[in-house]
Amino acid sequence: MTSGVFSLRKRTVGVKEQAEEVAAQQAKRLPRAGTTAFFLRGSANKGADDDLRIEQRRRKGLADYDQFLRKFEYARALDAVLSNNRTGLTVVSLLQELIHRDGLNTALAGRDELSLDPVVRFVVKFIDHPRYTGVLVKVTEVLLDIYGDLLHQSGRIAELLARLRAKVRLELRLQQDLTMLLGSMEMLMSACEISHTKPVGGEHDATA
Repeated sequence: MTSGVFSLRKRTVGVKEQAEEVAAQQAKRLPRAGTTAFFLRGSANKGADDDLRIEQRRRKGLADYDQFLRKFEYARALDAVLSNNRTGLTVVSLLQELIHRDGLNTALAGRDELSLDPVVRFVVKFIDHPRYTGVLVKVTEVLLDIYGDLLHQSGRIAELLARLRAKVRLELRLQQDLTMLLGSMEMLMSACEISHTKPVGGEHDATA
């Protein structure tokens, strides 16, 4: 002013302008997209005590034998499943998968006495298990085809095969005994059915 008096005026800010200003300030405080700070935002927030918390579970990776199986490394898959005290069902399931893939021969071939030992021991242990017998008979056939002429060179494997033979013989005797028992039961049941269907003598005379 020409009179030397200053005039102060206060600028009136609208609601819209206030909202834009607040948003601009918040945008400045937020980390830029694509940076490490952007992806870690909110990680330090612990939340309230009454907040619903969802536990984050890490996805379990494939077992070692499954990883070898996916890479078509059948021998290493069989070694892995036999070396970690896994259940018989797990081992037999892998053997079934190898048979399905025509990879059983590949998994069993090229073994020495040391790597052949756990395979034969597993067969000896579970050959008489009703759920596993079919698969393990196939495994035994493949083993005999591959190593039949070389088994006499290993005292350890020969001993295991002798145990396997004794176990199979015992199982066959049990099967024969069961077969004979089943035959006797069928004869008894047939005779019982005939006696129930045959007319009684008194009733026959009365109708005569």
